[in-house]
Amino acid sequence: LISCASSEECRESVSVNLTAGIYKVNNTTTTSLTVDSVWLNGLAKDSFLLKNKKTVKMLYMPLNPAGFISTYQVRFNNITDTITVFYTTNNAYFISLACGCIATQQIDEIITSTNFIDSVQIINRDVTNQNAENIRIFHN
Repeated sequence: LISCASSEECRESVSVNLTAGIYKVNNTTTTSLTVDSVWLNGLAKDSFLLKNKKTVKMLYMPLNPAGFISTYQVRFNNITDTITVFYTTNNAYFISLACGCIATQQIDEIITSTNFIDSVQIINRDVTNQNAENIRIFHN
């Protein structure tokens, strides 16, 4: 049989997540922070992305490709915060016939409550399938 498309499997990630590292600030030093228990869900969503996940250093949050705002509720140990992400682009990016397309975004602004979270820093505005850290969440 002859075909136009290769029967190759998809070898590239098709998951696009905003990646957030968790850090602790002591005077002038910043170190990675491991949180004992994390619950993460999208606001107005029934299911959890993380449910009492242990030893968490990074959060992976999918952004809504049909919108320009995504809000999450995060419980660090027993302290709850909200994280709202504003983004302007939902660019369709074709990977391959086997993988299909993904939607990538660019972060404009992040607003959080400040119960556990002290501040947030945008490190990389481009949210893609490359698993690169986009934001840093600081706790002190």
